[in-house]
Amino acid sequence: MKLPKKFQIGILVFVICCVLAVSGCITINTGSSNTSSNTSSSSNTSANTSTSNDVVAVINYSGSWSGVISGPFVSRNVEGTGDQSFNLGNISGYITVSATKKDSGGTLTVSIEKGGKTLGSQSTSYAYAGTSITTNV
Repeated sequence: MKLPKKFQIGILVFVICCVLAVSGCITINTGSSNTSSNTSSSSNTSANTSTSNDVVAVINYSGSWSGVISGPFVSRNVEGTGDQSFNLGNISGYITVSATKKDSGGTLTVSIEKGGKTLGSQSTSYAYAGTSITTNV
C-alpha cells in the first residue's frame, strides 16, 4: 500500500529532525534574546512573548519532552517540562516543529502560530512517542 505523498514528506522531515536532534551538533542564531543556549526551559518562557506578526512554535505537554524547531534559521534543539512557546520572530518560509515525549503520560501537541492564529498542529498520546508539524509561514 502506497502512502500519500504529503504523509511521506512529513515522515521524512520528522526523521531528519530526529537525526539532527540526536546529533546535537546544530546551532541557531535568530537574533532574538533566547539564542544563548540551544536548550530552553519553562523558566524563560516569559521572554518568548510574541508581537502581531511573529511566528511562535508551541509545545504542549504536561510531562518531559525534547524536540527540534527548524526553518530558515537552520534549527534549534529544545527540551523542557510542561507547556512552552518559542518566539521565532517575524520570519517566513517553511517551519517544522517536532517533539518527543520522555515518558508515557497524556497527549503531546506541537503547533505553529503566526499573529496569534494557529497555522497547524499535530498530537500524539502514545507512550514515548513523537509528533511533528510543518507549515509555510
